Amino acid sequence: MPLLTCCLALVVFLIGCSEDTPEPKKDSPKPLVTKQEKADVSIQSDFEYPDVYVEELDQTQEFYKEQHETSFSFVTKKNWFSYTASKDGILTKVLFFGKPNFQPSDHYGNSMHGFIREGNPDTGAKFGEWDLSRDDIVNQLSAQGINDREAGWITIRMKGKIPQIAGKTYFFVCDKITGGKPWFGAFAFGEGNPYKEGKFWLHPDHDLVFRTYVGKTPEQVTKEQKNNEITKALGVEENEVPINPNDLPTPFPISQTTNNVVIQQVDPVQEALPAIEPTNEPKNIPVDEQVATPAIQTEQLNLIQIPSADDNDQNKSEEKRSLFNRLFKKK
Repeated sequence: MPLLTCCLALVVFLIGCSEDTPEPKKDSPKPLVTKQEKADVSIQSDFEYPDVYVEELDQTQEFYKEQHETSFSFVTKKNWFSYTASKDGILTKVLFFGKPNFQPSDHYGNSMHGFIREGNPDTGAKFGEWDLSRDDIVNQLSAQGINDREAGWITIRMKGKIPQIAGKTYFFVCDKITGGKPWFGAFAFGEGNPYKEGKFWLHPDHDLVFRTYVGKTPEQVTKEQKNNEITKALGVEENEVPINPNDLPTPFPISQTTNNVVIQQVDPVQEALPAIEPTNEPKNIPVDEQVATPAIQTEQLNLIQIPSADDNDQNKSEEKRSLFNRLFKKK
């Protein structure tokens, strides 16, 4: 009995210890999960639309081939296009000319996501992010009075401060397409390498129809204001006033078909037409005056009559006779 009592007491003691130990284990994972969630939220909150004072058009390529469309993939070497900046500042938006892809589709997703890289689409410095959905495209085209099967300008606003340095090449990169689909979008492009300062993944001589806009930072605005003050102090007047591109209508790109080439050649012909028209048309002129005009012009001509061979022989014979008569004159 004493042995049995000791065993029961030992079992009760072990059970009591096992019930006390799990309490710290339940509490320990909670701080770790909370920290991870806070870290994810802080990363996403860093990318906001940048605040800029002035927005300017920088790079543009506006020639396209009709009935030719292309898309972005998230696969390496099929997910980018490049351009070379010519202005310093912050990239605010990128415009494409295109239309939404068909829906539903086994190949095209409903949205794509990406970022900007500098110098190289795979290893270059990574800046900001951007998103574009099919609904965004439909709504933007509808606001322009265009249906979802016609092409128009599509605006992609950039999140985060994406630096733009004149002379450097940047890559617009897609890294994610929703729904597990491989492609997104139907964007227009031009052939024959119309934009030599950049490339598109599809072909080295194919370039997307696009526009990039750069916003000026406060430092740049301050610097320009100082330059303007110096210019005024030197007595130099600047007559050109910069125009905000948002205040101007965005023209459609130019088709590379032969029909448009013929239309563009009409202008020089129209300019030359007024010079061909006569200044004074002979309207309602009597018949007698019309006939008399050539006669008057004929009288004003100084015609030189070329003597014929017979006339020359006759003149020579007359000269000979006269000379003979003078020398051998009968007395």
